[in-house]
Amino acid sequence: MTLIEHLYEVKDFRRKQGQRFPLPSVLLIIIMGTMSGFIGYRELYSFAKANEKELVARLKIKNRKIPSHVTIREIITKMDFESFNQAFTRWASSLIKVEKNEWFSIDGKAIKSTVTDYLKSYQNFISIVSVFTQKRGQVLMAERFENKKKSEISVVRDMLEKLDIKESVITLDALHCKKKH
Repeated sequence: MTLIEHLYEVKDFRRKQGQRFPLPSVLLIIIMGTMSGFIGYRELYSFAKANEKELVARLKIKNRKIPSHVTIREIITKMDFESFNQAFTRWASSLIKVEKNEWFSIDGKAIKSTVTDYLKSYQNFISIVSVFTQKRGQVLMAERFENKKKSEISVVRDMLEKLDIKESVITLDALHCKKKH
């Protein structure tokens, strides 16, 4: 299956009325822009504008326009991340075969501007943990979690079980250097 076929599995949060662009097409534009180094709503729009003719033709966008930065922002902020992540991971896993003696780096990063309870000593924020393949320079899997609901340690453990990585080298930060692990 192609990436866009997988993206059709992502749940669309928008009402049918007023939808100008199919969700999979916008998600694909966001992915391609991000992979090309364009980060942020306006930058992603600039990427789409620079490639407008090709994107409209390839994605068969009916109104012959590309989504605005406002549409891109709304989709990024309101889409069902879990559904998107699962579709992307299924696609990426179908392309990447883990080989013996491969090196993986696993790390978590807090997402900027997601802190809540900022006046309390134990703040809540959203983080993403990713598994990066050194050989290919690609993210194999990513998982999102809230600090108050899960820990990075349990997320990494779940990811390793899903990936079933054997006879490989895995690098982790000091957070995972505990006797019980």
